[in-house]
Amino acid sequence: MNTATLSDADAPMRPPTRGMSSGRRTGTAPAGNNADGNTRTDRPRGKLGTPAITMMVVAAAAPLTVLSGGTSLGILNGTGAGFPASFPIVGLALLLFSIGLSAMTRHVGGSGAFFTVIGHGLGPAWGLGASTLALFTYALIQAGICCFLGKQISISMQSLTGQASPWWAWSLLVAAIAGWLGYRNIAMSAHVLNILIAGEIAVTVILCAAIFARHASGTVDAVTGVTATGINFAASFSPSATVSGAPGVAIIFAIASFVGFESTAIYRSEARDPDITVPRATYTAVIFVTILYTASTFALVTAWCSAGITAETIAAFGAGDVLQVTATRYIGGWFAAVISVLIITSLFAAVLSFHNVLARYMQSMAQVHAMPARLATLDARRGSPAAASLVASAICVGIVVTVAITRLDPFTQAFSWFSGVAVLGFVTLLALTCIAVIVTFAHRADLRAQEGMWRSVVASAAGAVLLLAILVCSVANFPNLVGETNASGTPVFGGLCTALVACAAVALLAGIAEAAIMRLARPNDYLMLRSTLLS
Repeated sequence: MNTATLSDADAPMRPPTRGMSSGRRTGTAPAGNNADGNTRTDRPRGKLGTPAITMMVVAAAAPLTVLSGGTSLGILNGTGAGFPASFPIVGLALLLFSIGLSAMTRHVGGSGAFFTVIGHGLGPAWGLGASTLALFTYALIQAGICCFLGKQISISMQSLTGQASPWWAWSLLVAAIAGWLGYRNIAMSAHVLNILIAGEIAVTVILCAAIFARHASGTVDAVTGVTATGINFAASFSPSATVSGAPGVAIIFAIASFVGFESTAIYRSEARDPDITVPRATYTAVIFVTILYTASTFALVTAWCSAGITAETIAAFGAGDVLQVTATRYIGGWFAAVISVLIITSLFAAVLSFHNVLARYMQSMAQVHAMPARLATLDARRGSPAAASLVASAICVGIVVTVAITRLDPFTQAFSWFSGVAVLGFVTLLALTCIAVIVTFAHRADLRAQEGMWRSVVASAAGAVLLLAILVCSVANFPNLVGETNASGTPVFGGLCTALVACAAVALLAGIAEAAIMRLARPNDYLMLRSTLLS
């Protein structure tokens, strides 16, 4: 809870301050109008409850997008029928991460998540490095999903009208709509996401129930005439199934499915009673998404992999429409049509969620003069980070236009490559956050006593070990994720992988370099940054 809050909306603006000397977080008072009376700086007003924040995270996870894309690749290229067991492993690592993060954010102010936590624990340079890497990661994945969505809409429109349309036109329209919603009001965005995600979860649960019901009863498939086999838990969750095939690849696709879950901390300054709301939303999101993905991928494995990875299985999962085919087989063609529509809305929900996270990262950085001050301003009437939202839209549009001009395929190249880099950036940020939490509490015995050893040290240390192992796995298997192979089809770490990994490294190093330049050329700004993060 902020210890420097003011009830007067017209209170003068003051620099953001955060303190840990008393074991309580201190923050900035709400800012008033600027001289022009039109904009406010500081943070959006607290309106969001646990359900709204949780739904933002589930939207970023994009359940139907994961099931139609990442799950197919995880089964085919990873551990086959053992792929569902990858989600509890990843979920455990992220839950341990969340425990440490929640303990830390109670004592570190701001909405910057990675920026504030890593900056406080490891210093301003690493904080800015984490911010630039996070901006790079979220911008790429937002644009990649936007490209994929444009292609999906183009295909759907052609099937309905018989007329082809450019994917990039639809992608640009999506970027414009997401920007408009984010610019106007975060509460409106949350309301839209709630509607979209409720539909996704409903159809996923219905499809899973239909699959499990048929296989439990041994019903005959009306389409193929084949009697459904039973439900084989050992085929997916036994130790031998978990490590069969390429478990490293399975873990990569599993953790890619969670990108964006940590965004609960980004909405801290917009949450009601954030010390309670944010941790509760984080734990709820991690546990819920883990259970949802484990159950739904197990349902797909039950439907398609009872006889192993056959030619039929490869064809089904490789075509990209396995959910629609499964829905037709187990429920009917009308349900497949519903799923097709919801896959498009799932992608849109993800674009909108990443847009909001990106805007708030820029706003948080601008508040400490790491980005132009204009990005820190809020719309006086709506309380949204309007300027940062416009920049987030411009970044997405710029990437989409670049992909279109260079004639890259929006799915097999743009979406695949951008997602691969996002996994590396995402896991790096999570690991750095765990290390920052450990370092912070190691130097503050009073805070360790307040939070307890489990929340302050043990959970983060265990999470760091798991996340670093996942990071090593991600780098080693990066060619499998990106799809770079030699002439014989063997995955290789060639020029494309090197260039993409280098981009992620440069994004991290750029922030570190900016901190060094700030310290030399803008010492007052650096002192403000340092006092904000370290005081």
